[in-house]
Amino acid sequence: MSVNQKFTVIPFASPVQGRILEVLAKGPIDGIDLLVQVNKKSPVSKQGLYKALRELLQTETIIKNKRIFILSKVWLSRVKDFIEHAEQELGISLPFLENSFTGRKIIAFKNTETLDIYWGHLFLTLAEKLKNKPFFFFNHHSWFIYDRPHSEEYLYKVASKRKHRVMVTLGNNTALDKEFKKRFSKENIQITIDEKLNVRKTDYLCVVDDYFITTRYDKKAMGEIDALFQKISSFGDRETKELKKILSKCKKPKIIIIKNKQKADMWKHRLARNFVIKKSEL
Repeated sequence: MSVNQKFTVIPFASPVQGRILEVLAKGPIDGIDLLVQVNKKSPVSKQGLYKALRELLQTETIIKNKRIFILSKVWLSRVKDFIEHAEQELGISLPFLENSFTGRKIIAFKNTETLDIYWGHLFLTLAEKLKNKPFFFFNHHSWFIYDRPHSEEYLYKVASKRKHRVMVTLGNNTALDKEFKKRFSKENIQITIDEKLNVRKTDYLCVVDDYFITTRYDKKAMGEIDALFQKISSFGDRETKELKKILSKCKKPKIIIIKNKQKADMWKHRLARNFVIKKSEL
């Protein structure tokens, strides 16, 4: 699953404006207190903050009452209308969701980042289209959370908030995998570890409804990631740099989408053994 550190609340907003909007979404706030809150994420000068505020005032994104800044209700209404229209027109327009699709589709990417960005769109699109269907994932390691933490954490937050049922099986019992399980397990997000499942080291799986989706990576890169996860117990700047170096060499990652009820059902039952879920819900 993956929106990265460059992601802002509104795509046309600068990073500073994005942080301002996040703070103002919690309610009206004094300018000095706003500076303090924005600086908690990353430093910004007083001049930089007020420059961003002036731009937001000019575009009528926010309003000011004496020293208090507030999100504009008119702007929020316009954003809401835009989102509702866009979701109606584009939200479920992926070609393989058409009833006429019965086979196999391969989508190739230039690198892992572009693949992850597409996966974020793909997951939310499928979750909206297949609202009551559980998602089953198999990941050898959840390295995405360290490569693109802002994006991954956002998607898990959305899945939890919207009550999407997500079942994640991890293929390794390393310290990092156990920490991931503890951190992200929620009422509707179940995570387990099963080292006995026989899945190619290059393949990460998703099964939902009649769809069997494989994300396939470079064999050498996945071997190096496995070695990294086996030898460390925490992620810092050094480990993140090493992970990104490995991923930069990952050749031709791809997503393979197959619509095959028999295959999807077989894998759903195989993966469901480790979770609390009724057979009738598969």
